[in-house]
Amino acid sequence: MPNIIHAADFHIGAKFDFLPPDRAAEAVSLQLSALQSFVTYAGASAADAVLIAGDLFDTPDVRPQISSAVFALLAKCPCPVFLSPGNHDYYHAGSPYATQPLPQNLHVFTGRTLEPVALNDGKTVIWGAAFQDNKAVISLEAPLDPSKCNICLMHGELGGTGGYNSISESAVIGSRFDYIALGHNHRFSGVFRIGQTALSCPGCFSATASDETGVKGYLTGRIEKGDVSLTLRPSGALEFATVSLPMTGLQSDAMLAEALLPLLPQPPARICCIVHLTGTRMYEPNLTALSRSLRHSFFHAQVIDESSAMQDLYRYQKDDGLRGTVTRDFLSRMEKCSQDEKSCAKLTLALEYALAALDGRELD
Repeated sequence: MPNIIHAADFHIGAKFDFLPPDRAAEAVSLQLSALQSFVTYAGASAADAVLIAGDLFDTPDVRPQISSAVFALLAKCPCPVFLSPGNHDYYHAGSPYATQPLPQNLHVFTGRTLEPVALNDGKTVIWGAAFQDNKAVISLEAPLDPSKCNICLMHGELGGTGGYNSISESAVIGSRFDYIALGHNHRFSGVFRIGQTALSCPGCFSATASDETGVKGYLTGRIEKGDVSLTLRPSGALEFATVSLPMTGLQSDAMLAEALLPLLPQPPARICCIVHLTGTRMYEPNLTALSRSLRHSFFHAQVIDESSAMQDLYRYQKDDGLRGTVTRDFLSRMEKCSQDEKSCAKLTLALEYALAALDGRELD
C-alpha cells in the first residue's frame, strides 16, 4: 500500500502582473519556499512517490534560473517524483524537461500515450503521458496488469470542453485504473469514485489569480486496490481571499475598522486580500488609509468601493408633512446621544429606513 503525494498546478514562475513589481518577485520566491516545504514533507511522511499532474511551470519556456532552482529542490526529494506535463508547461524541443539536466529521481512522461513505470514495491505501476502542445487528447486505454495497483497521472479535465484533455465518465469506467491523479482545474474536486476508479484533482498548489480563493494544497495518503485514502494538506503558498463589508450603519473609519477586523482571513503574511465595500455608505471612508493599513499586514491588499452614497438624510427637515416630522424626531434623539457614536449610527440607519419606507423605495 504505497504512500502517495499528489499535487498539480504549481505554476512556478507566474508573472503575478496584478501585483507591484517587488511583490510579484516575492510571490515567485514564496512559490519556491512552498515547494521546498513540500519536498521536506515528502521526506518526513516517508512518501513512496510524488505525483505532479502538470503545470509545474507557468510557461513552456520558463526562465532557466527558475527551472534550475525547481529541479534543484526536487532533487532533494528522497522518493521518486513523476511528472506529466500540462498545457502550461507542455513538453517540446525547447522545454526545460528536454534541455536541462533532470534530477535522477525525477521521471518526466514525454509521450502522447500512457507509458508505465513500476514502483520499487513491485505492486504499483504509475502510468503517465504529456501534453506536447497547449491542447491535448490523451486516451485512458492501457494494458493494465489487474494484479497491480495501477495509478494514472495526467493533466486533464473531467467532462471538459476546452480541449485540455477532456475525460468522459465512460472512459474512466472502462479504464479500470485504481486511481486517476488529475491536474488542470484550480479548485479541489474532492476524492470521488466513478465505477471502480477513484480520482481527484487537488486544485492549484499556489494561487495566481484573484478568483482562486481559499486554501491551496496537495493530496497525501495511501492508495491500494479498492481503497484510496487521501486528504488535502495546505501548501503554504500564496492564497487569495475576498471579503465583503456592508457600509450600511457605519459612520466613521473607526467603526469600519471594528466591523472589518473579524472578517479578515488569517494568517495574513501569505494572503492577497481583496475587500469589497458594499451597501449604502453614510460617510466617505478614507480608502487610502484603509488600503495602506491592510497592506502593512497582508502580502498584498486591495480595497474596492462598490457602495453608493446615502441621500441627504435631512432633506425633509423643514417639511410640514410626515417626512419632516419623522426627520425632526430622529434628529432630536440623535442630539441626546451625540456622544455615543454607535447609538447615533443606529438612529441614523433607522431614519434612512423610515424615509425609504415613506418614499416607497428599498435600500441596498
